[in-house]
Amino acid sequence: MKTPCGGFFLKLARHLAVCFSLLSFAAAAETTAPAPVEGRLVVTGSIALGNLMTYWAQAFSRHNPLVAVTVATPGGMAGITALINGATDMALISTPVNPKQQEAFKARFGYAPHVIPLARDAVAVYVNRTNPLNRIALQDLDAIFSSTYRCSPRQPVRNWGDLGATGDLAQRRINAYGLTVETGTYNLFREVALCGGDFNEDFQALAGPGAVENAVSTDVAGIGFSSSTMHSSGMRALAVAPRKGGPASAPTPAAIRSGQYPMSRTLSIAVNRPSGQPLPPALKAFVDFVLSPEGQDIIAKAGYVPLP
Repeated sequence: MKTPCGGFFLKLARHLAVCFSLLSFAAAAETTAPAPVEGRLVVTGSIALGNLMTYWAQAFSRHNPLVAVTVATPGGMAGITALINGATDMALISTPVNPKQQEAFKARFGYAPHVIPLARDAVAVYVNRTNPLNRIALQDLDAIFSSTYRCSPRQPVRNWGDLGATGDLAQRRINAYGLTVETGTYNLFREVALCGGDFNEDFQALAGPGAVENAVSTDVAGIGFSSSTMHSSGMRALAVAPRKGGPASAPTPAAIRSGQYPMSRTLSIAVNRPSGQPLPPALKAFVDFVLSPEGQDIIAKAGYVPLP
């Protein structure tokens, strides 16, 4: 037998069930919706990563307007020092952290810095666009740039004629340019092309890739090393052979990615993260963005090589 109130209570029960369902859905959405990331990131280190980091910071800020990103590029060694001193959140490095830096970091914190690979490029060797040379061997680079000749069995190379140049250039003295000792580019070139030897007194260490580009572009007798990302109508990169007379590789994206080009390298960041601990929210958001498809697409557009 139906009571007069039966329909009312049935409708009320259904109404309450719907309300509870909506409230539960709203509560779940409220707990799963990510809170906007806020904070400040200081990035210090490698000159080679400077331009790329600026592009990343600009794109990241569009997605995370509450995070302020400051980028400084005094060199990779200075970046690690700043990380040890707590003056930066990320150290940009273009070569592995050396043992001395590792020990200094461990002495301060009790663990090693956490390194995250981001992209790849290479140390390229550039000549003036009018120079007819297309390739060079590591032994010749050692003979041009060094005073110790650890890679080269012969006497120093001082004139372009010693490398096969003809005409007026053959009698011109080679002017050697590159980056300073604070950079990973300098250290990688020294390690590979000079077999860890010393630069000669004629070598001109310049402050930044732009200075190397200007020097080589305006000096017909110039040769210089810098990041493979530089592209200028006034100069061009040489193919480099590991051995005299052997096959040479140009610093193309494919050769850099495979490691076939002899001075290829991985560009990374080093951060202070205790083992098993998560990254701070702002830092994690930035790293996630860099490793995302959008972040890796910026790498290619900026002239670098994305990670495999």
